[in-house]
Amino acid sequence: MEELIQNIHFTSLWWAILAPMALIVLDVLTGLVIAWRDGNFKSAVMRAGLSKKFGELIYIVVGILTKFALGTELILYFTVGYICLMEISSLAENGVKLGVPLPEKVKKKLNNNKEE
Repeated sequence: MEELIQNIHFTSLWWAILAPMALIVLDVLTGLVIAWRDGNFKSAVMRAGLSKKFGELIYIVVGILTKFALGTELILYFTVGYICLMEISSLAENGVKLGVPLPEKVKKKLNNNKEE
């Protein structure tokens, strides 16, 4: 396990910032498209969602600070990996709502498989 953790790394610090940010932007955009299409766009919901995304960015900054303060990249990589995984699953949920076909096994694991 330790070898696996040591081999997981981004080629530069910029990838640790840009990868989750790109996924966050895509998630926000797909969420906006869904809300606009369904006619239930609400600024209060958008503000709440964006505040969560801002919190995710704060976690990345904390990970970067611990990288320099403690000399370990493990916290940064864990944080970035978790945020990327969370955003990818949210993108998959949004994709299903937009009509993108996914295998049934994946759909069952997503939160949006229930009728709203």
